[in-house]
Amino acid sequence: MTIIRQNTYLILFFVLIMLFTFYAILSHTNNSAQTSQLEIKEGDTLWTLAESFSGSTPHHEWIEEIMKENNLTTAKIIAGDSLDIPSDQLNYVPDETKKFAGDNE
Repeated sequence: MTIIRQNTYLILFFVLIMLFTFYAILSHTNNSAQTSQLEIKEGDTLWTLAESFSGSTPHHEWIEEIMKENNLTTAKIIAGDSLDIPSDQLNYVPDETKKFAGDNE
């Protein structure tokens, strides 16, 4: 008992470190990627969606990630269905309101 009394501050310090460690681990694992629903339109394919949303990720890697996220066994998608896409990738959606000099109307 005298050892505990002599080292109270040291024991308290280690308990606080352990609590902080558990908090850091639990808060880190809860930060999963947020997803958004994307409705598939007529004529959409995973490749055309990759061209719009993959950003700097190679298309084939993006398609594999989306297939795994949506539990797809084949690359076939059906109009009217929806896909879960990471929300951060929605930043790559092309802005159709911008017109450039070479664009035809």
